Amino acid sequence: MARKLWIDTNVIIRIVTGDPKALAEEVGEMLQKVEAGELILRITPLVIAECCWVLASFYEADPKDISDALLKFTNSIGVETEEKPVIQQALRDYAEKNVDFIDAYIAAHAKANPPEDVVTWDKHFKRLDIRHDRLGNW
Repeated sequence: MARKLWIDTNVIIRIVTGDPKALAEEVGEMLQKVEAGELILRITPLVIAECCWVLASFYEADPKDISDALLKFTNSIGVETEEKPVIQQALRDYAEKNVDFIDAYIAAHAKANPPEDVVTWDKHFKRLDIRHDRLGNW
């Protein structure tokens, strides 16, 4: 039976960027165990959110590239992602609708867990096709 490990953002960043090389090589050894079926990597939605932030702010990566890399990773054999359908929809919306990942996640989460109504002042929710309004208007 494969051992399951929760992974932190910095592990995924090494996988996606290969930077810094020494840490990426260490992660590569872990990935060999995943490919051999010895390990299963587990990811929380918060880790995905932090990955989006680090890749966009520190690495100045484009949201489409971030989305593509994280979608590929969350679909990898030996990777379990909490709320996978929600996370993957949020990653697609993040790239396609030019919104922050957190807003995309809130909208995808609300759609998956009705009611879909979101209280916010953020106008980006218009792009996410979800009912939203200020608190006083409900």
